[in-house]
Amino acid sequence: MNRELLRRIIYYGCCFAAIISAMYACLEPAVIIDIYEPSKDTGTSSRRYVESLLSEEDQEALKKNKEAEIEKNTFDISSRQWDEVYKRLINLKEGKPVEKQFKDRMPSGKHPSKVFFFRPQEPPVSEISNHLIKDNQIIYLRLDSKSKEHGHKKNTIRYLKLSYKKYSNDDFTLGSGFSRYPKPPTSMLYPYRRYSLWLFLTGLLVYALIPVKSISKDVLRYPRWRVILGDFAATILTFMFFSMPILITGGVIQAIKPHFFLTSVFWLISLLGLYTIKIALWYGSYQVELTQDGLRIASYKGIKSFPFDSMDFFQPVIFKPPRWLIILTWLAVLSGRGSADRAILTSLSEAGSICIRLKDGSAVFIVVTDQMGTTALKGFEKIIETLDKKGIKRKDEIRQIRSMGFEIMR
Repeated sequence: MNRELLRRIIYYGCCFAAIISAMYACLEPAVIIDIYEPSKDTGTSSRRYVESLLSEEDQEALKKNKEAEIEKNTFDISSRQWDEVYKRLINLKEGKPVEKQFKDRMPSGKHPSKVFFFRPQEPPVSEISNHLIKDNQIIYLRLDSKSKEHGHKKNTIRYLKLSYKKYSNDDFTLGSGFSRYPKPPTSMLYPYRRYSLWLFLTGLLVYALIPVKSISKDVLRYPRWRVILGDFAATILTFMFFSMPILITGGVIQAIKPHFFLTSVFWLISLLGLYTIKIALWYGSYQVELTQDGLRIASYKGIKSFPFDSMDFFQPVIFKPPRWLIILTWLAVLSGRGSADRAILTSLSEAGSICIRLKDGSAVFIVVTDQMGTTALKGFEKIIETLDKKGIKRKDEIRQIRSMGFEIMR
């Protein structure tokens, strides 16, 4: 496989994988654990206001019904692991430092609430997960531990409140992403995000370390900085539009299923970036070698040889952008989604090339300038001098072709 092609398959593949791994949302159920204090459970302010309108007898009956309902959903448990969870919650609420393993279970956000998130299958929640079935279901754990006070044993009753949460694509909104509160920890909601940076760095490292292969010592090729600049532009153009709908919705699957139309618009634009990748690949692999018998031209498709005795004449050619591309750029300007400067540059851009007409009627193109007319292929004068020495007829008439210009033959 061509090295330049392999370089870009790995690099751009790692970039795609990095974005997907960073924004793939895991919607498995979660359990939110908080401390529960029966003496302070007065409900919300609106509920307290409604209850205050009731008679004392009704308030007392309502209180007893509430206590009975809580007792019905309360389970007695004695476990060192649950004791550890309770202690860490106390430390958290008192502002004391918490170990990283518990800190990673806190909700994400600027002002996270002081609770812990667990998966139902994780210990110690796995001990009572069979009682958690419905979304927003709440159960209570009564922790019974013995302590000594003035030389006498004393039972200390403590409570934990467990809220069971089921998540779906409906929990994601445009512009806000995941909207339910509290928001699960990033490590839980986006479990593969920790790999995304390493994937990108791996791709970047492979891009830099794969050596550039030359077909011979004396070849004409485009400067390396132009190739790198092209890949940089392709990276921005491709992944900016690829990742935008994912960032807007807050997840990869959420961008595809509920908002497919919006995503398809952005991803269609990102196809222009994929074409830019092809341009960078073309620049990176293009080489011209002058031999005693003719020219050898290398591209990502392979190496082609063109003997001098197969050449009829050569002439200058100017490649101009296709009319459809110019029309599209101006339509983008009129719709408010494009830049007028870019449209003007596209309309005026042209790339200079040497066209060698072969005796069989086909043409070989050697692009020597970029779209702005700046010399890109240093030393191209050697090609013209060699063609003149070999007696190849020269035509001074400048030919214009509507094409992107990244072709060797036609």
